[in-house]
Amino acid sequence: MEVIVLESEAYQHLQKEMMQMVRTTIREAKEEAMANMDPANDWLSAQEAKELLGIKSKTKLQELRDCDEIRYSKAGKVIRYSKRSILEYLDRHIVL
Repeated sequence: MEVIVLESEAYQHLQKEMMQMVRTTIREAKEEAMANMDPANDWLSAQEAKELLGIKSKTKLQELRDCDEIRYSKAGKVIRYSKRSILEYLDRHIVL
């Protein structure tokens, strides 16, 4: 078995580079997915939006709407949520 030893500073540098590569890969994949997204499939029901956001409360969904955190469309009593804006919201709130 081969053992590789790194100095603490070299290990931290390697770790930072790897995290940057992961972030770049994720960002590129997201941008590609967003570019290929069919606008007709962008609108979600309230239930689908809650599932994507990982929330259960209608109140929290309304709060995000009221604070202009996510885009929505209302036709009569039917409210649809923009999948793209939800993904952007989740992206803005990443905790690393």
